[in-house]
Amino acid sequence: LFRRLHQSTKRNFPEGKVFNVWCAVHVKSGRESQMETFVSKLLSEDIGTQCFHLTRYRRKKYGGKWQTVQENILPGYVFITTDKPEQIHRKLKTAEKPGILWGDDEYVATLDGREADLMERITDNKKPGEIALSQIVVEKDGEIRVLSGPLLQVEDMVKKFDFHKRVAEIETDFMGQKKVLYLGIEFE
Repeated sequence: LFRRLHQSTKRNFPEGKVFNVWCAVHVKSGRESQMETFVSKLLSEDIGTQCFHLTRYRRKKYGGKWQTVQENILPGYVFITTDKPEQIHRKLKTAEKPGILWGDDEYVATLDGREADLMERITDNKKPGEIALSQIVVEKDGEIRVLSGPLLQVEDMVKKFDFHKRVAEIETDFMGQKKVLYLGIEFE
């Protein structure tokens, strides 16, 4: 049920740091919060997990004024980070399946090393699952420079900046499919 995580990432982890495995649970879109509650009740605290869905902050214009909003970035997925994926698998497998899961078969998978690394780089360490706004500046020569935020970690993956929608487009492989992630930007 779980894909094996390839431990060979390019990042060096300090000695003693626990490497968390990212597990993706496929749920019905709009039911992410219910799945988080279900998992939190199911898993004991000694397993050491975090359960969340990915959200991004971005700027939107309402009534002529720019406001910061928080949006779900990957509808239909809830993530569990843990250092004990086998225990998570056993608990989820034996639990009575809630009606919020997408299917009855394989609905949980581990992210491979590359996918987990990307998620670690773009999400906030202190607020699991949240992707902050990135500050950018457009230089006089038209060059775009990232000043802060998650885009600093993935500048080489940016395919396009959409200034009208205030997002940067990141293309990546996710769960065996090409996905475009739209990360929020703000101008300096």
